[in-house]
Amino acid sequence: MLRAGPWRVLAPLRHVARVYPAAMPAARPSAAPAVVVDGVQWPVVFVEGLLGARTVQLDPRDQLVAVSDGARRLLLWVNAVEDVVEHAPAPPPGDGPRPELVAGYSGARALAVLDVSRLLSLAGAASQGEP
Repeated sequence: MLRAGPWRVLAPLRHVARVYPAAMPAARPSAAPAVVVDGVQWPVVFVEGLLGARTVQLDPRDQLVAVSDGARRLLLWVNAVEDVVEHAPAPPPGDGPRPELVAGYSGARALAVLDVSRLLSLAGAASQGEP
């Protein structure tokens, strides 16, 4: 379970490669940042910005979650990695369509499960100049 601002979301463990500590005073989620880890440049997605925050206050205790799907990879910048939980399919909360980057919902609180494959596809297209 990932905490980003007031939100809690899930990332499928099959996509999670590693969790790193992060430190930076502030950033705008609309920027296209990258971080070099072990000599490799990784694109960064601010999960709080992805979920609707206009600005993201970063803290030295924040964490970077490395996710990948084959050769595609990126870092999810979150406030914390709180727990590993078993997926328990749940119906979506409320009515209306499911957001584009949500693969489904899990647990009694119906937490959103990030569609990491879709996110990686979008990040790859954006890095190649596609809309």
